[in-house]
Amino acid sequence: MRCPGPPCRHDGQYCWQDPMGKQHYKLKTHHLRSLVKFVENGGELETHEDVPEDIRQQLYGEEEQRLEKQKKGGQNAHGGTMWPPININVLPSQSSHPSQMNSNASLSVSCGPIDIPGPLDTAIDEYTAWQKSRVSRDSFKEQIDIARNVALENCLDLRQIHKDQDSGVFISQGVKVGAARRFFSEIRSWLEERGRRRDSEDN
Repeated sequence: MRCPGPPCRHDGQYCWQDPMGKQHYKLKTHHLRSLVKFVENGGELETHEDVPEDIRQQLYGEEEQRLEKQKKGGQNAHGGTMWPPININVLPSQSSHPSQMNSNASLSVSCGPIDIPGPLDTAIDEYTAWQKSRVSRDSFKEQIDIARNVALENCLDLRQIHKDQDSGVFISQGVKVGAARRFFSEIRSWLEERGRRRDSEDN
């Protein structure tokens, strides 16, 4: 992850190159500690594409905050009259930078609280069945079952898993990286789909 130098401005330091937009993001000490923890928990980190999603979202968010501060600083330096106010709505849409906008949108969505109706352990079973219905390979389904067992054995419910956004607890107990990431990142999608299905049944 050491920066290769020009044209990147982080020469001699560590950075992450976004595989989609090719933009370089400086890796600070807390990012590097998270990457070390990720590897210690069984994650693979061979290329820039292996950087886990939660760290990517953190980098996107910090870069957005940095740009926002720069914009405000420019306004203050010119008495606030040089640049007109700009409203930025982050929505999934086609643009010149769809990957970064969609990532920021998913970050804001994933941070919100969720409500799990019914018994929490039953919800784990329903969510597991939904995950398995979306894959065909037995090896994938086996990994989803392992993730389910890890959740139940550790008394984790979907609300906690969604809030933590951490695949490490699953990876450290034998769940493959892809299955672990899907298990914690797609809970809201399952809830929305279940809600739509129940609404159609009521109608």
